[in-house]
Amino acid sequence: MISPLTIVLTKIFSRGFYRANAGLLLFFFVILISYTILINPAGTMPHEMFGFYQLIVMLTFISSPVTMTVIFISWLLYTVKSWQYVTAQLAVSENCFLFYSTTSLGKLRQLRSWWWMQFVITLPITIYGILAVALGIANHHYLLPIISILFIFFLITVSAAIYVWLANRLSAGTVAPLALKLPVRWKKPFFSLFLYHIIHKIKPGGIITKIFSIFCLTSGAYSMFSSNRHDTRVAGLLILTAVTGHLYLIYQEHRFEVMTLAFSRNFPYSRNRHFLYITLRYLLLLLPEMILLFIMGPPLIAMLLLLYAISVMLFFRGLLYWLGLNMNIYLPVVFAVYILLFWLIMYGYLWPSAGMLLLLAYGIFYCRYYKLQPNE
Repeated sequence: MISPLTIVLTKIFSRGFYRANAGLLLFFFVILISYTILINPAGTMPHEMFGFYQLIVMLTFISSPVTMTVIFISWLLYTVKSWQYVTAQLAVSENCFLFYSTTSLGKLRQLRSWWWMQFVITLPITIYGILAVALGIANHHYLLPIISILFIFFLITVSAAIYVWLANRLSAGTVAPLALKLPVRWKKPFFSLFLYHIIHKIKPGGIITKIFSIFCLTSGAYSMFSSNRHDTRVAGLLILTAVTGHLYLIYQEHRFEVMTLAFSRNFPYSRNRHFLYITLRYLLLLLPEMILLFIMGPPLIAMLLLLYAISVMLFFRGLLYWLGLNMNIYLPVVFAVYILLFWLIMYGYLWPSAGMLLLLAYGIFYCRYYKLQPNE
């Protein structure tokens, strides 16, 4: 029988979590799953072949340790997001009555109620785990599906234990929200400040951007380097799409520089040095993609593709120095540039376009760096 405390916790936290993250959950757990499982081919391949590819995708989830590790990391991020939501709601004054109603019960009963509340929050990944077990048993894969179920149980139990600890840890009648901070301190170079800004202020946007970027590269990994290593058009298109997915971070970087670091233009740094700082920052930002490229393909091709990615990002950043923080103008211009670069790649001008973009990016930056409008 479900206890009254479990019902109250579920109504306050579980329902609230789904309402607050309805859009994100709809995208990841409906659109992607329906695309990989339920969509029908539009006559481009036989239904039998399409069903075979779908089966390969699902079996990869339950048979590949690397894929399962990636999935476990995504589940952990989802759980951490639920921790942040629940701890933030615990600090709301309307929920202070929980400190007295929950702590009046024994720790085991508290743990059981919080466990069921977290179980409702993690229903999307729990359903996936049950599906993995069913497919694993049907296809004689037992170890990884069982590990996935145990990992989900571990995440729910640890979450419940954290909530019990927070509910019983009163400090002036409130609970401090769970903060994720680095345990060590070190000197932060000037060019790295925006990277820390991503971690501190815009973590969800950064995580979604990286997931999209890595998904673009991994989805075309076979086509990038398998059939014809001298034809880099597919690789170039994937890199272009992955870099365009960083528009949000590029825009936020320029906004951070204009709004927060406007005084930095008074530093005794040359424009060449600032441009070098931006390039170095993008190298660090593209570090996961860089590692993936060097794993998937020849080092020389990976280095050239990385150069192309940096050139595109620098040009997109240069457009902001020219157009300013006007998203209504910036996005159509970027879309037009994307179409132009798409056709340049298709006609075999990948490397010339990289050099052209790098020169244009430097020229716009050099001419516009000290000419930003005061109201930007």
